[in-house]
Amino acid sequence: MYLPGIAIAKALLADAGGAEKAGITEAKLEELHSVAAFTRQCDECVELRSEATVLQQQVSDRVAEASAIRSELDSIRTELDSTRKETAILRKESVTLRKENTALRKETATLQEETATLRKENTALQEETATLKHGVQALKAREGRALKSTARRAIRAGQRSRQTARRDAAQLPVPPRRGDRQLSNPEKRAALSVALQAGALQNGGRQDRALSLLRHSAEVLSPAETATLMFVLRESQLDDLAGTLIHIYGRDNSDPDIMQAAARLHQHGAPDDAAALLQAALSTRTGRP
Repeated sequence: MYLPGIAIAKALLADAGGAEKAGITEAKLEELHSVAAFTRQCDECVELRSEATVLQQQVSDRVAEASAIRSELDSIRTELDSTRKETAILRKESVTLRKENTALRKETATLQEETATLRKENTALQEETATLKHGVQALKAREGRALKSTARRAIRAGQRSRQTARRDAAQLPVPPRRGDRQLSNPEKRAALSVALQAGALQNGGRQDRALSLLRHSAEVLSPAETATLMFVLRESQLDDLAGTLIHIYGRDNSDPDIMQAAARLHQHGAPDDAAALLQAALSTRTGRP
């Protein structure tokens, strides 16, 4: 609603013929103008207050929104700081891992070189082992031939002694010693030769060669000579070798040879060894240990 100024109102009053014709004095016009102006101002104040209230609410909303944004920004800054710290730690760990990786690569290269060297050494050792095995086999074959030759020499010596004994005159009868009945010199000489060599090998730490000598001797000696060898080994206190020879002979020879050897052991006064020989043969035939 438009309200003209007081000067315009007075001019309009004058144009209307003054107070007499208009029916209103100038003072009354000024009063009415002041009231109207005041009323108009109050209406504007109400509108302004309403608008101000709306604006205040909007401001409050904006302040709350700004506060929320600030809180979110603070959280983002905190998270960013944490991320920066984690990034710094990860960078340090990455540097450490790169160094460790470099060291591992160098170590791997060194190990590969060592492995290649070890493979070469292993190949050389395998070749050397093969050569040594071949040499050992050759030595074993040579030793076997030597042991067989030794056994044959002992047998030939016993045979020569028996031939000499046959040519000589009969010996005068003498009371037989206990445990040495009907033990002829040729048999004992051959048995002593083998027993001495077997004992020397065993005392020298060559148990395997001593057993090989006994095994070869059992193959070429007669049952009586083998029994005499068993008896001589007992007399020489080589009980392990005697027991082994009894087991071998009972296991590997025919029943007639075993019976002859057992009989000769009885004649020598060694019934326990004769029984052990028969037991070894029986266990072998029946499959019992």
